[in-house]
Amino acid sequence: MHDAWTHQLETWHEFYLLIGTAGVTLTGLLFVVVSLGPRVVANHQATGVRAFISPNAVFFTTTLVVAAVFLVPNLPAMAIGAFLCFGAVGSLVYLAYTKAHQRWRHSQLPFLDWIWFVGLPIAGYVLLLLSGIGFLLQAGLSMHGVAVALILLLVIGIRNAWDVVIWISQQEHKAL
Repeated sequence: MHDAWTHQLETWHEFYLLIGTAGVTLTGLLFVVVSLGPRVVANHQATGVRAFISPNAVFFTTTLVVAAVFLVPNLPAMAIGAFLCFGAVGSLVYLAYTKAHQRWRHSQLPFLDWIWFVGLPIAGYVLLLLSGIGFLLQAGLSMHGVAVALILLLVIGIRNAWDVVIWISQQEHKAL
């Protein structure tokens, strides 16, 4: 069983190397984006900047950390499953803490924003949680579930970061 698990991880090596690199690169770019409009970010804390910017960093670092864990040699499937379950639940708690749904409702943002800032991130982390449970139960498609969840989190982070860039540039333009 351990040899089959090791072989399966080896076949996914390049994927996790790529996804981890993308996660760390996009995290760095997010810091650059935020540094371009520090006055906007600092002045709009009360309007929910934390609810819309910080989760993107969490999405990107989730992909980095999960990919790094999958690249650790000889890590048992049970350990990875427990890690995924714990991390996914922690991330769902964090999403609730940011109160993006509440901010969305009060600001009356379009439904499409609710999908990208609330619905899809929850779906991504629930998929990670289910994949973690799959690892604990030694289900065959668990690796694919993790892959889909990580790609989803990257795409969500990219789209939402772009939305934040547009918003920051509009706020900077208004300030001039």
